[in-house]
Amino acid sequence: MNKQPNMTEIIENFHNGEFIFLHDDDSRENETDIMLAAKHVTPKKINQMRQLGGGLLCVGISPDLGSKLNLSYMWDILLQTKSPSLSNLVNTNRNTSQRSTHSITFNHRTLGGATDLQRSSTISSLHELCKDYTSNNNLSSDFHSMFESPGHLQMLIGSPGLLKSREGHTELSLFLCEVSNLIPIVIMCEILDNQTFTAKSADDCEQLAKENNITFIEVDTILDYYKTNFNNGPGET
Repeated sequence: MNKQPNMTEIIENFHNGEFIFLHDDDSRENETDIMLAAKHVTPKKINQMRQLGGGLLCVGISPDLGSKLNLSYMWDILLQTKSPSLSNLVNTNRNTSQRSTHSITFNHRTLGGATDLQRSSTISSLHELCKDYTSNNNLSSDFHSMFESPGHLQMLIGSPGLLKSREGHTELSLFLCEVSNLIPIVIMCEILDNQTFTAKSADDCEQLAKENNITFIEVDTILDYYKTNFNNGPGET
């Protein structure tokens, strides 16, 4: 493994719209995700994420933003249904750190397909809507009038407290948004291997990043920075 870039460089690159390859703990998913701040989405970048990643294309939002949009985790939605066949699908034995951050799937109401152009437009519209999310009292009603579900993108909601409660790709990427002074919306995609049909290895992902001039980092680079600079956690944006 090559020397890891410092967080100042990582934050600058992420803030300026560059991709980040983030490999999580070997004892966890042992996967690498390609990440991009939603502010910088374009159809070309969605295409690149599909080509380089190959996994599920997701949009992560902070728990605070999720609350303002009046959205819930899918496991919570299923538990509240009146259908036992659906509520029984939820594994209630999982603790907070093991629970999925999946929420709804969604797209802009004017878009029905799943092209790179359409998904880019959905993400761009979401980011534009949420630019003033801390002061927009109509955010939830505006969201529900502009977007629909099911749709062509998977929404993820970071766990409350982000890295205080969970150290998954969702929370790590949203922490990067926070320290980069960006609206907490991030695009993520797992990097898969078309030979083994599993997650591409960390070494192969690092080589892929090098070939495409993309920053590759290990989870400890972010966690060490977090623990050093935020004793009680950074708090949500």
